Formats: sequence, structure tokens, C-alpha cells
Amino acid sequence: MQTIFPVFALLAAGYAVKRLGWMQPAYAEGLNRFVYYLAFPVLLFIVIARTPRAEIFKAEFLGAWTAALLVGYFLAGAVSLAWQRDGIAAMAVRGFNTSCGNTSMVGIPLCVAAFGKDAALLAVLATIANAVVGVSMTVLFIESSRQTAASRAQLVGRIAWSLAKNPLMISFVLGFACAAWYGAPPPAVSSLCDMLGGAAIPCSLVATGLFFAGHTHRIAYSQASVFTFIKLIVQPLIGWAIARYLFGIEGRLLAILVVLSAMPLASTCFVIAQRFDVLAEETSSMMIISTVASLATLSVLLGWFGV
Repeated sequence: MQTIFPVFALLAAGYAVKRLGWMQPAYAEGLNRFVYYLAFPVLLFIVIARTPRAEIFKAEFLGAWTAALLVGYFLAGAVSLAWQRDGIAAMAVRGFNTSCGNTSMVGIPLCVAAFGKDAALLAVLATIANAVVGVSMTVLFIESSRQTAASRAQLVGRIAWSLAKNPLMISFVLGFACAAWYGAPPPAVSSLCDMLGGAAIPCSLVATGLFFAGHTHRIAYSQASVFTFIKLIVQPLIGWAIARYLFGIEGRLLAILVVLSAMPLASTCFVIAQRFDVLAEETSSMMIISTVASLATLSVLLGWFGV
């Protein structure tokens, strides 16, 4: 509870300042842009730049994470098709919602608090995998259900370009290049990065709380509750089983992977649902329910791992 308290206290602070009238939910967009385009990339850059080159790519972690993501995605998709029967686009959104959690805005702060600053790199690797695999696959499913074969080729190109200009991808490449050919940055650059990157965690959590405060009136419990159960309970079990028995991961690395698998829904899920007008209300509800419920589930998980 000591580890998880500051994270959820900052979420609550963001929620409270909206309720008190001190800030508006619209301000969350500005904070999110600051975090996404500046603070988080700088934090990622300095973490990677200080990491020995051989330790940056965790092949077993990435393999287990991606495999668990795919299994969870298609499991939830199968449940959606069998139960709701509302099409491929809805299947894709529910698959994404249940397999890709908030590994950046909540996952990075929580992993840093629970496992140390170097755990931020693993959370970022998970976030990149979510973007490369989860986001791309979801957009392809949605668009493929609506467009012709000719437009699908253009869609693949747009997705590739979007990933190439993603600030986290760019900072990952720059950090790796620095670690490989230069080493740790000079003290002045390191101090700047520590100062700017240090703002990422509190700002991201307050912004997420602000966002929730503007969406609590939209909660719909039926489908959201079922898929929230898959997200918070089934997905971590899938991650644990695949990492432990297929990839032989143990100890601290296994704990980080399972905790990241148990993250509540990411705001990216709502952005995609709203952008394509597919299950936006259900996704918003799932974000709120999963975040509140994860206070209990994450506390249990961290206690189980002795953190």
C-alpha cells in the first residue's frame, strides 16, 4: 500500500481539483501533450542512455509481453464475437481494451516506485509493444472492416509513418544511440533530463485524474464490467503463465511483467474508440471502473510479489 498510495493519491488530486473548480478537464489535454511529447521522451532517453547497451533490449521480456498481448487480445475478441456479436470493429476495440493497459501514465510511475528507476525502461518497452502491435492491429481491423483493399495499403503506410514519428520511439532510438556510441550524457545534460523527466510522473497522473473527472457521468456497467474482469484478472494470469512457463522468466522481471499486465485501461483506448466511433461509452466506463478496481488488484499483486 505504501508503494501504490502516491500513484493513486495523484490520480485523486487530479480528480479533486476538477470537482473543486480549480481546473477543467480540458486542461488534461495540455498536460498530456506536455507529458507525451516532452517529459516522458526525456525520461526515457536518460534512462536508456545510462543503461549499458547489452541490457537495453530484454528479448525474453518483449517476447513474453507480446505473446501475452496477442493471447489476451484474441481471447477478448472471441468473447466479444460470441457474446455481443456486434462486428469486427467492436471486437478489435474490446481486444485492445483488455490487452493493452496504461503502462505509461500509470505503469511507469508505479514500476519506478515499486521496483526502482531502471524499471521504467521495461514499462516503456511494454508501451512501445502496445503501440506497435496493439494500436496497429486495432486500427487495421477497424479500417479493414470499412475500406477497400486499395485504401488498406495506404493505411499500412500511415500507421508505419505514425509509429516512426512517435516521440517515445524517437527517444528510444536516440537513447540507444547515445548509450551505444557515447555513454552516459554529460552532467549538465543529465541534470536537465532529470529535472524535465521528473515532471512526467506527477503531471501524467494528475492529467489522468482530470480526465476521469470529466467522464464519470458516462459510466455503463454491463459489458464494461465483464471486460474489466478480463483486463485486471485474466490478462495478468495470461502474462504470468506465458512468461513463467514459455519463456522461463522468474523473480523481479516476472513481477514487473505481471504488474504491467494488470494496469487499468489506457487513455489511448478511449482515443481510438472515440476517433473511430466504436464503443466510446463502454471504453470510457471501462477506464473508470478498471482504474478504481486496480487499486485493490494491484495492491494484492504487489503484496504477492513482496513489494
